[in-house]
Amino acid sequence: MRAFVAAAREGSVTRAAQQLHLTPSALSMLIRGLEGELAVRLFDRVSRRMELTDAGRDLLPALEGVFTQLDAAFDHARSLNEGRRGRLAVATSPLLAAELMPRVMASFQASHPAIQVVLMDLGVEAIADAVKNGRADVGICTADTDMPGLDLLVLHQDRMMLACPPDHPLASRRAVRWREVVGEPLVLMQAGTGLRAIADRAFADLGEKPVPLHEVAQVSTAVGLVEAGLGLAILPAYALAASRAAEVAAVPLTEPVVHRDIVAVSPAGRSQSGACEAFLAHFRKAFTESGGAQVAASRRRGPARK
Repeated sequence: MRAFVAAAREGSVTRAAQQLHLTPSALSMLIRGLEGELAVRLFDRVSRRMELTDAGRDLLPALEGVFTQLDAAFDHARSLNEGRRGRLAVATSPLLAAELMPRVMASFQASHPAIQVVLMDLGVEAIADAVKNGRADVGICTADTDMPGLDLLVLHQDRMMLACPPDHPLASRRAVRWREVVGEPLVLMQAGTGLRAIADRAFADLGEKPVPLHEVAQVSTAVGLVEAGLGLAILPAYALAASRAAEVAAVPLTEPVVHRDIVAVSPAGRSQSGACEAFLAHFRKAFTESGGAQVAASRRRGPARK
């Protein structure tokens, strides 16, 4: 059929064959095959030109319409696969959704205007369920627990930091050992949360079990207490880098160095769409170009208190 359309447009077997990267004899054979299939003569061979018969003139616009639609469908499929267009539902945790994801989404949509990104802020267990049941195309969260039936791709390793007021003696340090904060007034997340489990494990490995002065449910509450000079908090670097609090210093914790993985969660064994691959690549790039949330957090300093 493409051979017929090309010959009809060009009026020449030779030019049509060149266009389709065929030999003239191969193209002629294809046209004869179509004529045989339809039991209709489609061309009159006049001198060196191919002239359409009445049947050929009737058939041409129908086939041209078919190929226009097919070419559009193929281009759409390629653009989806290449991540140039599409719709992407991303499920993520409330902290990432509030502090980090909006900026990543805005820069992504500036460079990929044909991809619509829909954000869902959910708890970690709800993120896994949303991905499994198809409500979300991908989940982005921290990997504190196993997620059976899902594939996890590490996007970023986030370092645990000590958040303290800028006039605190530890604020000017390049790093602080976990053991050094045991006796400090600590602001920790509530028991049962992923961040609390990370802190408890780090202290337990040192044979320590500090009693927190405050236990809170929200990272923003912990940052607020630190900013007010009411304690020191142990928080991930990205949370502090994204925090709008000006009077909080973030110092890397060491001995041990503890990282928390930010992962992409997708159904096990299922390939990701082009739009999803493009978004995850952009997410990684956003950290790299900014020097990493960890670096941004460690450099964040507020004015000294007076």
